[in-house]
Amino acid sequence: MENLPKKMSSDITISCNALAKILLHTAKYPHLAVSGVLLSTSKKNDTSETFILDAIPLFHGQLGLAPMLEVALTQIERVFKSEGLTIAGYYQANELLKDNMPDFVAMKIAEKIAENNNEACLIMVDNRKVSLNLDTVPFIVSQLTADGKWKNKEKTGVHLESGSLEITSQLLQKKVHRDISDFDNHLDDITCDWTNKQIGKLVGSLISAAGF
Repeated sequence: MENLPKKMSSDITISCNALAKILLHTAKYPHLAVSGVLLSTSKKNDTSETFILDAIPLFHGQLGLAPMLEVALTQIERVFKSEGLTIAGYYQANELLKDNMPDFVAMKIAEKIAENNNEACLIMVDNRKVSLNLDTVPFIVSQLTADGKWKNKEKTGVHLESGSLEITSQLLQKKVHRDISDFDNHLDDITCDWTNKQIGKLVGSLISAAGF
């Protein structure tokens, strides 16, 4: 922890695209732990807000495989650098319904990301709040404070892009979780697209159609 940058925590806004991919990944493996990373723009601005633009599903089941994690993070950085995006956080859903606490793996990966991005956040999925008709943000979000410690953010400091709950509910109801791929899937079958561009396009079309 001694190398972590210290910062004042900022408001966090989560895009519909990121919310949808996290929860579709969770829904695809309801009896397993799942994990992934969060992407935001690498462009620095004067606002105090962190905007999570995308989520990249990594693993299901065994989450602490260090060699594969390094491979995944390297590929993600290479692919998205040209789009002006950077790794800005980590998400995890635990195996047990009532378990929403970050374990050793979650903390270590979040700390690693925070070494390179002082806006990094850690999202834990609250499985009890995940449903086909979402009415609240089913996340516990934490971020580094000025003293270098991780602290859960108040609900007033976490925002969703307009229409995110409605559109993600639609995707869950339509069983789009069957179509999402994580890095584990890609390692088993290289035709599986771990960037999930098609799901991103679907989310965009639903946002446009709904007028959000």
